[in-house]
Amino acid sequence: MSLDLIPYDLPLRSPMATSHAIVANRRGALVRLDDHGTIGWGDLCPMPGWSVQEFESLHDQVDMAGLRLDEDMIGDVLDTLVGAPEARAALAGAAADVLAQEAGLSLAAHLAPEPLERVAVNATIGAADVSTALTNVYLAIANGIETIKLKVAHRRVEEDIALVESARRAVGDKVELRLDANGGWRPDEALEILHRLAPLDIAVCEEPTAGIDQIAAVGAESPVPVAVDESARTVDDLRRAIATGTVAAVVIKPQALGGPDFAMQAIAAAHSAGVTPIVTSMIDSAVGVAHAVHVAAASGVTAAHGVATSALLATDVAAPLPVEDGAILVPSIPGLGVRPSAAAR
Repeated sequence: MSLDLIPYDLPLRSPMATSHAIVANRRGALVRLDDHGTIGWGDLCPMPGWSVQEFESLHDQVDMAGLRLDEDMIGDVLDTLVGAPEARAALAGAAADVLAQEAGLSLAAHLAPEPLERVAVNATIGAADVSTALTNVYLAIANGIETIKLKVAHRRVEEDIALVESARRAVGDKVELRLDANGGWRPDEALEILHRLAPLDIAVCEEPTAGIDQIAAVGAESPVPVAVDESARTVDDLRRAIATGTVAAVVIKPQALGGPDFAMQAIAAAHSAGVTPIVTSMIDSAVGVAHAVHVAAASGVTAAHGVATSALLATDVAAPLPVEDGAILVPSIPGLGVRPSAAAR
């Protein structure tokens, strides 16, 4: 096996605001893994405000891992990257792409015996000002999307409440509304806000506050179901969140968790406890998003997943999987089904 890293820097169409950071571009690198002519692709794309390690450090770790591939088994090499989940995900994703192609299976079918053929998606609305956010809500609905996730907790509380109220009026009662506070509220503040918003039929609020125990405590009293996202960094973290019994859903980011194999472990833990796993991308390149789509398909969960992020990018490394009638059709050809353009190779 041989490995190459191909850097990229992709601007967003408009900056996305969260309670952690304002994201204006996505800097990363494609991982090209060559196994005797079978080419697998992975994506290394740490998220500002989320990832613990910087891109340069993760890049160097993947590069060093590549030097060991001629001497060590891929599993042994992946074990050296457990402490750098984005780096591990990039290499594990490329390896899974290779294995799926060699087995003649789509990546989703390689991960699970009966994957979904299409993945329902939510639209993520992260504009800082309310009027732009509402415009984006209308555009999403026009594209057939039936689940809207509103980023909150980076405005004043009254502005957030006005946005959610306006969004509910705009979409009516047939569209699911989710919230994502990115841990931006205090526990007492989160409970007060969620009680105020409960009449608007909010399906779930991700990260209403920061920390697994704090989210679980909010979930025990909140009229709105809650989900853990960035407070859980590992599969063991997700298992601990699930074990609290007060978390309705867990958000699974394959690129941040360590790769498709680790993501499937987390999904299995959620299913066994009756907790909903929601798979999301991290505004990755088209390669990273495709990996998340295959994991979402393998999860078997028909609820909307957060994998419709390619439209947020002004440019990309490959033609992204299109959203049609509120869903992404999962590629059925062997492997990932997305190949970078010649300029990115």
